Parts: sequence; structure tokens; C-alpha cells
Amino acid sequence: MKFGKYLEARQLELAEYNSHFIDYKALKKLIKQLAIPTLKASSDMDLHLTLDDIDEKIIHQRLQENKAAFFFKLERELEKVNGYYLARESDLRIKFNILHSKYKDYKINGKLNSNQATSFKNLYAAFKKFQKDLRNLEQYVELNKTGFSKALKKWDKRSQSHDKDFYLATVVSIQPIFTRDGPLKLNDETLHILLELNDIDNNNRRADIQSSTFTNDDDDDNNTSNNNKHNNNNNNNNNNNNNNNNNTLHDNYELTTSKILENQLEHLFQASSSSLDMEMEIENWYKEILNIATVKDVQRKHALLRNFRETKIFTYLLQNSSESFHKNVFSLLKECLTTLFLLLVASPLDDNSLHIFYKSNQDHIDLSYCDEDDQVFSRKNVFHEAASCPEKSRLFILDEALTTSKLSKETVQKLLNAQDIHSRVPLHYAAELGKLEFVHSLLITNLLEDVDPIDSDSKTPLVLAITNNHIDVVRDLLTIGGANASPIEKPILDYSKNVISSTKVQFDPLNVACKFNNHDAAKLLLEIRSKQNADNAKNKSSQHLCQPLFKKNSTGLCTLHIVAKIGGDPQLIQLLIRYGADPNEIDGFNKWTPIFYAVRSGHSEVITELLKHNARLDIEDDNGHSPLFYALWESHVDVLNALLQRPLNLPSAPLNEINSQSSTQRLNTIDLTPNNDKFDLDIQDSIPDFALPPPIIPLRKYGHNFLEKKIFIKLKLRPGLESIKLTQDNGIIMSSSPGRITLSSNLPEIIPRNVILPVRSGEINNFCKDISETNDEEDDDEISEDHDDGEIIFQVNSIDDFSMDFEIFPSFGTRIIAKTTAMPFLFKKVAINSIATMNLPLFDTRLNNIGSLTLDYQIIFPYPGNPLKIIKYEPYWKSTGSDLMTSSKDGNFVTSSSLNGSFISVLVCALNDETIVAAPKPYVEFKGTKILLNDLTKEQLEKVVDYDFGKIDGSFDEVTLKQYLSSRVVSLRSLLEVIPGSVQLVIRVYFPTDKEIDTIPIKISPFININQFIDKLLLIIFEHERFLRHSGSGSMRQIVFSSCNWEACSILNWKQPNFPVLLQMKNLLRDSTTGKFVGDTPNCLKELAVNPQKMSYLNTELINIHTMVQFAMNNNLLGVTLPYEVLKICPSLARIIKQNGLLLIASVGENDQIPADGGYSGIYYACELLFENNIDM
Repeated sequence: MKFGKYLEARQLELAEYNSHFIDYKALKKLIKQLAIPTLKASSDMDLHLTLDDIDEKIIHQRLQENKAAFFFKLERELEKVNGYYLARESDLRIKFNILHSKYKDYKINGKLNSNQATSFKNLYAAFKKFQKDLRNLEQYVELNKTGFSKALKKWDKRSQSHDKDFYLATVVSIQPIFTRDGPLKLNDETLHILLELNDIDNNNRRADIQSSTFTNDDDDDNNTSNNNKHNNNNNNNNNNNNNNNNNTLHDNYELTTSKILENQLEHLFQASSSSLDMEMEIENWYKEILNIATVKDVQRKHALLRNFRETKIFTYLLQNSSESFHKNVFSLLKECLTTLFLLLVASPLDDNSLHIFYKSNQDHIDLSYCDEDDQVFSRKNVFHEAASCPEKSRLFILDEALTTSKLSKETVQKLLNAQDIHSRVPLHYAAELGKLEFVHSLLITNLLEDVDPIDSDSKTPLVLAITNNHIDVVRDLLTIGGANASPIEKPILDYSKNVISSTKVQFDPLNVACKFNNHDAAKLLLEIRSKQNADNAKNKSSQHLCQPLFKKNSTGLCTLHIVAKIGGDPQLIQLLIRYGADPNEIDGFNKWTPIFYAVRSGHSEVITELLKHNARLDIEDDNGHSPLFYALWESHVDVLNALLQRPLNLPSAPLNEINSQSSTQRLNTIDLTPNNDKFDLDIQDSIPDFALPPPIIPLRKYGHNFLEKKIFIKLKLRPGLESIKLTQDNGIIMSSSPGRITLSSNLPEIIPRNVILPVRSGEINNFCKDISETNDEEDDDEISEDHDDGEIIFQVNSIDDFSMDFEIFPSFGTRIIAKTTAMPFLFKKVAINSIATMNLPLFDTRLNNIGSLTLDYQIIFPYPGNPLKIIKYEPYWKSTGSDLMTSSKDGNFVTSSSLNGSFISVLVCALNDETIVAAPKPYVEFKGTKILLNDLTKEQLEKVVDYDFGKIDGSFDEVTLKQYLSSRVVSLRSLLEVIPGSVQLVIRVYFPTDKEIDTIPIKISPFININQFIDKLLLIIFEHERFLRHSGSGSMRQIVFSSCNWEACSILNWKQPNFPVLLQMKNLLRDSTTGKFVGDTPNCLKELAVNPQKMSYLNTELINIHTMVQFAMNNNLLGVTLPYEVLKICPSLARIIKQNGLLLIASVGENDQIPADGGYSGIYYACELLFENNIDM
């Protein structure tokens, strides 16, 4: 993603920092303006027309002359971000001091004894919000740091100077914003408090909460009176105990309070013991009312609620207040009832019971009351609480405030427009929860100052209603409230200068509706927008108010692109196109049309719908790739079939026909060259810095790494944060988002590793680009991916004493969140395909279990026998030709391979007793039944085939060998003994994959796994090669390994360096009757499935060519084998694979006609692999 677009998108997420970021676009524009001679910058039109005429030397000279102007602007930007950072850090420090003081006060006074206590919930929510503020500050710092680095890099490239490193080191990096320690310490202290809260909760979790119970029996009255007496006695006892405890802690409490007053900038008063008792008693009353609401006798329930003030609250105040407080008992009563009512508003208490309680005490309830603690924690008033109650309507509170309460209209208006700590008004919560009646009542009051207020997440009530698919609320907001269906960015006023400093970005409602596949909301928005534009068009004086129906989001995606990316409803696509959306419009992100996103995301229904509306396929993006290429590269089988519904040999069209609305956007049709405007900064940024050329012969061409004595261990974390599962009842820990995992072993020779979270998922990487592009340095304007792919590789001598510690840290801060250890016995688990999964418990610093860590791991053992020494046995990568180095067509020096000519195909597999055989197929047919060879022992197989497969009579040449292998199962050891040494072999290693074992299903002997199988196979091969050498031939047989099992290929390559390995793809076949592609298992075993319904995943499975190519590159395989049916429909696929240093073999069927200039490294027939002469490796 371009950094400018990325920065703009992040400003939506960090709305409070909007207008305070580095003005990256302005700096880019300034560089361009300073490069233009003064005489040629008289107008924008002249500027555009004369850019190509400016000489590079003039540009460099102009920039050097205007160097002071650029750095003056850069320094102003640095002052801006640095000043805002210091102010923001100071605000957060003050906020933390207040929260920390509250925490210490609550802890001393016993307000945190239960996680159900209001004080506990408020404090936890406040610290959770504070952690989010710290993370936002950290992201603000990182984004600005990246912005300054990229701006300076652009300056260096355009001016041919070297100012970046010096300026970053001497000016930028020394600023407080980039040498921050304060936020890190605040985050660590916050996490420490959250852990302490967790400990308090765990220590008190076993305590039983005593509450009054009410039944519906005839003895309810007696039971209730007894319970009331019992509760009163308990309350009195509790009060006495609390008073005693308070007297005991009085001295410590005074010391703590004085310390709070020293560190706290806000005035906090010391609560008296009676005040503390009152707060705890309010908690008891709150629970008691909730219990009363469960009484089934409606009349008695209502009576208890109406008399609750006299029987509970008033009595308590008279009995427990001192004489000095008797005069203020009614004010205390009002305070108690108001606080209790506010708690009940946010509770699950039903509306009817709450209304009765309110009506019986309305003279003592102040709806405008705001607790002092609420100003620190939430800043919510009664209308916020009513609107945000998720289970109940609470509409009566608004009605009472407008009709019968003593509140003035101005006070109600102030409360309805008040913002809480998240910058939300009550309308936000009501719209988000879909409270239609509440929203309607708010809108018709005419007291709302703004129907489109923006919260701290840049969301309006309209956006929240659309996001949660509350279409009736959306309609009321638009029709009754007059919410803006096509909002514009709101200006932000700089009061110090009395000017508009910038605009406040916000989400476009239509784009949000498309993102959440909300057809009804999109239709309503389009109708209103169309009507508004039609009305404005009639009034010529207001034509400038006409807004476009469709707007791009912050990343440059249009509405159709958004729908295509998420796989939206085809009806939504029809709606957008009916209102004028262009199915061939180019976005501002990847310069793609919508069909590219549908292909990449695997949405075949979206593709079909777009094709119905003339979406084009004969187009290529900036990398020269078409939608068909991406369908093959990483998409699904059904996506490929959807694209093939349209003929592929369509004529190319001029660029302006693709998108007439934007002639400057770049998308190339086939056979058209891109528009290389050398002065477009976004294109020019791709010019690499000065660097030495790569070595003449890449080291990889000399062979590949292999295991000689070491054990290969690969740990694989799952994409995103899927590997880390934190328990749902431990929300305190979950508030600290994992940002890094540190792995350290008990072995001193293993260096600790860090993995940045979230783990990168498998996407198209730079290696799918042309080789000319991959050799260039990454575009300056591209956002680099900081996250890892989650793979960590070790090589150890033994797993008997190998253990691994995993420490999880937050994304911001240094305090550890959780830790676990993988002990040696976990790595000794025998896996069939060498890959297994481990699930480790996670513990915090107090050894509380807070979740689990799940990861996959692979173990490859070295070959246990005597390998072929490369000093005696020439490996495949040593050339037998006269010239070691030849030049390829691309100008790269490579080594010539000795692999050429014909290789006879031999499929090998292991029987149930570990005997390795060669067979035409991995199964045999017996009386019409197909039996897998791995289900049979040697004796059983001989009974089935009715011959001794260990005895082979006669000799063979290449022709007779092909015929023999196509019809008989033989012992591999016996076969090698009778084949002439001049015959070259491609050994196809068959071993079922884990998914085949689960879905077919396939039974694998517990005595064999893939490591053991390959060890026995290599033993046979190595012994045969030694026999040939000592028999007088003086040379070794040319052998190539091939397999459809990815893990088999990896293990074969790691265990030996002598023979090359090819990864073969056979799971994408073309049905001869329908002409469509169908999916199969890697070893083509779908027809053996016991339950065919379990194989339905194959048509939606990823084709995985791009993962296949990446796997081959990462494991240093020689090449890949793909079906010719796939390669012929997308010729660019072959070019990309070969340009990434892999041999490309085309597997063909009986009727395939391969052109002579196909450019393939070899052709794989049914029983033969034919290499071209002088294959470049």
C-alpha cells in the first residue's frame, strides 16, 4: 500500500490525532514544485504540459537551490508533531495519575473486593480505555517516524543528495517524540495494575455473594420478613465490622491520601467512613432490587419496589447517620436514590420495574446528576446509560425528562448533546443498538445540536446503524433527523490562529454499507443522494452542492471494489451498477478493477455477476498480471471456472475506454505498454538507491542446504493472532493486545528469536512480480510489512534435551503478558507427515492460567545411514558440460545442468510392512475393488496380484521398461538391479497427505511415518548407486525425485544433496465432458473416498500455485510440475515461475499438443519426463 493512502486510512482510526500528523502529501507536492523552473510554473496547465521537457540536471539544480525551503517546511512539520506529542503525553500522565489515585483509594477502602462491584467495573473500563490511548499514541509516533524517513528519502532521490541519514540522526531521532520512555513506563504500570486487579478478583472469586431470595409460595410474606430482618442484622454487623476496619486502617489511609494529594493534579477529597459504608450499602441495595425483580407475584413485587425507600434506604440513613448528619438526611437520601437509579438504568432490570421505582422516588432522583468518579471514568449521564443499555428500551427515562421532571429544557438539551469519554452522545448508543423508538424520540425533540456527531473512532450514529444493519434506524436518521447521506469532511478550527487548520475525516455511509453488505441501507442512501443531486441540479444557484453518488474510501477503493473484496450480495452489485457504478473502474489503491478483488478473495458469485455487466478480463495491472493470472496463482477452482465462462481471446481496447472518468489512472490492456511518466513521484520512487550488483553466480545455484548430523525443527505460528487464545473470563489480560513473542531455548548455541505479531497471512508477495522488478529496491512510497510469516527454524543435535520458552509481550510496553514452555517430550511425538500441533497453556506472572498457545511444528531427522559423499559422487548441480557458466537470455549468469534427455517415471510407495515397491498406481484392483497398497503387506499383495513381485526375469530397455512398469507391481530394490545404469529415472514418491488421511480416509501403519519411509527409500537408492560405482561403470545413475506431497519434497531435499527434487501438482484437472476444472486430492485419490460429501471442499480449495512456488523457493527445490491445461490458458504464469529461479515442467495428457516454443524446462508425459538439452538451473 502507498504510504500516503495508508496514512490517510489510519487517520480514520486515530481520529483524535487528525490534523496533527506529518503532512506527507504536502511535502511530496513541495518537492515537485521546487523542482520546476520558475518560468514554467506559471499555471497548473503549463506545469502539467512541461514536466516531460524538464531536464534531469535542471531538476537537481533547482532542488539544491531550494534546499532551505524544503527543510524549513520539514522542520515546521517536526515542530508540529513534536509539540502535539508532548502535550498528549502530558495529558496521559495526568490521566494516569488520577486513575492510579482512584485505584489506590478503592483498594484501601475495599471497593475492589469483587469484579461485580461498580467501582471495579468502572476502574477496569477506565484503564482499558487508557491502554487504548497509549497504543494510539505509539502508533502516532511510528507513523510520523515513517513519514519523515520516506519524505527525506524522496528528497534524496529527486535531488541526488545524501541528506536523509544525517538529518534523521542529528535532527529527527533526537526529538522527544522519537526518544520516548514515558509512554512505555505508563503502559507497564497500567498492565501491572490490571494484573493486580486480576489477582484481587481471583482471591475473592470463591466468596459467596449473599442475597435475598423471594419465592412465590404462600409463606412468601413470612419468609420475606424474616429475610429482611436477617439482612438488616447482617447489614448492622457489616457496618460495625467496616467501622472497626476503618478505625484500624485510619492512619494508613491518611498517609495514602496525603500521598495521593501530592501526586494528583486534580482535587480529591478523603471519604469518611460513613460515606464508604453508604457506597457499599448502595451496592447491596442494587443487588436486592435485582432480586426483587425476579419475584413472580407482580403485586408484591411492585409493593416492594414502591416501599423500598422507606423500608431500606431511609431506615438505614436514620440508624447509621451521626447526629450531625440528621439535618442533611434528606440530601443524603436524594444522593443515594440518584446513585442507585443510575446503577439500575445500566442493569438488566426490566423497564416496568425500573419505571415503578422511579415514579415512587422521582422527587428524590436528580436526572442531571453526574458523579465525580464518572467524570474520570466514563463521563456518562443518565441518557448515555439509558441509550447504551443493551437489553432494555429505557425510553421512559427520556419521556419523563421531557414531560414530568423538573429539568429545564436547556438542561435536557445539554445532557442530550453531552459527550462521554469516547466522544459519543446518547444518539450514538441508541443507533448502534438499534433502539428505534429511542432514536425516534431523540430526533423529534429538536434538542439535538447535530445529528451527525463524530465519535473518537470517526463514526457517526448513521454509520453505527449501518454497520449493525439497523435499517429502520437508518431510515429515521436520514428522513426525520436529516442525517447527511453524503457527508463532507468537517473543518477543524485552530483557535490559536483563528483559522481552519484541517478537516476531520469520517467514514462515507455508502462505503460502510457496501463493506457490511447492507443492501437496504445502500439502496436508501443512493435514493436520497440521487434525489438531492436532482433537486440541486434544478436550482442553478446550488449546483455546486451536487455531490458524487460514489466516493472512494481512505484507501482509494470504490464501492464496487469494496463489495467485490468482501464477496457481497449480487443484488448489491446490481443496485450499484444501476445507479451508475462502473464495473471496470480503476481504484486508487492497486489500480485494479473490481474483478481483481473478487478473484483474489475467491468470490465466484461476485465474478459471475460482474461478468454479466461486462466486466473486462482482457486487462492487466501494473505488474502485467490479468485476473486469470490471479485466479490461477492463488484463487479457487470455482473462481477459475467462473472466469472461463468468458472467451479469453478478446481484443485489447484503448486505455481510455476502460475508465473514461479518470484518464490519469493507469491500467494496461494486454499488449499495451504502461505510461511511464518519469516525473510522477509515485513512479519515480521505484528508482533504486545505488547498490552493488548481485553476485555473478547466485550461491543457491551451487546446490542446496542439507542435514548432515543436525535435526531440523520448524515452528509455525498461525496467521494473525490465531495461535494465541486468551480465556474469555479474563478480560483484564485480553485488554493487552499481544504484539511480540520471544522464543528462547535452553541450548546456549540457539539465539533467541522475536516474532512480531500479528503473523502475516499467505498473500501475494513480491516474488510474483517480474524479475526486473524484484531486483529493484522496494518502492519508497510502499508501506513495508513489519510482521513476520511466523516460521522459526532451528537445527539441533538432539531433541532429548531441547526445550523452548515462549514469552508474550504487548504491542507497546516491556512487561510480559504470558509465558509457557515446550518441554522435550512434546517434540518426541511421532507425526505421520512430520508435522504435528502442540497446545501449550499460557501463564501470567502470578502463574494463573490465562489461555493457550497453539502452534504447528515440523521435525526432519537427518539420514541415519551412510550418505553419498559429494566428493565421490557427483551431485546434480555439478555440470558435466564443458562450460560451467553460461549466460541466460535475461542476462543472468547461471550454471548449466547435467540433467537432460529422458527420465523414466517410477512411482514408489510403502506397503503396510514397510516394504517399498514400484507400481503404476498407488492402488491395485481386485475383482473391481481398488485397494490402496499401503493397506497391504508383502504377502497380502502377492496373493492379490498372484505373483512374486520380488523376482524380475529378463532385461529391459527404455521402451520395454515403460511397458513393464505400466502393468506390474515390483520391488524397487529388485527393479533397480535389472535396469541398465544408463537409464535415467524420475522417482515419484507417493505418501498420502494429512488431509487425504482424514477425508478419504487412509489407514497408515503405526510402524511407518514419512521420515522412516524416505530413510528406507534413500537407503535403497544409495546402496544401488554404490553398487553401480563398484561394478565398474564408474558413474552414477541420474535420478530425479518428484512428489505431490509437499512435506515429502521438503524431507527429501533436507536429507540428501545428491539428487534434485521436483514438486508436482496434480490436483487441478479438466473434465473432458464439461470442459470445467475440478479439484482432486494431491495424489488424485478422490474416487476412493468413502464419503464423497467430505470431498466437496476440493472445488473451493485454494489452487495454491503461489504457495507452491513459494514453498519450492523456500525449500530450495529444483522446480515445479504443473498441468499443461493450466499453463496454456495463462502464459505469464510460466514466465513468473521461471523468473523466480525454478524449473517449470509441464505435465501433459495423451491429446495435448505442446508448441515447440512453449518455453518449458521439460515435459512430463504419463510415464516419462523429458528434459530439454542444456537446462539452465
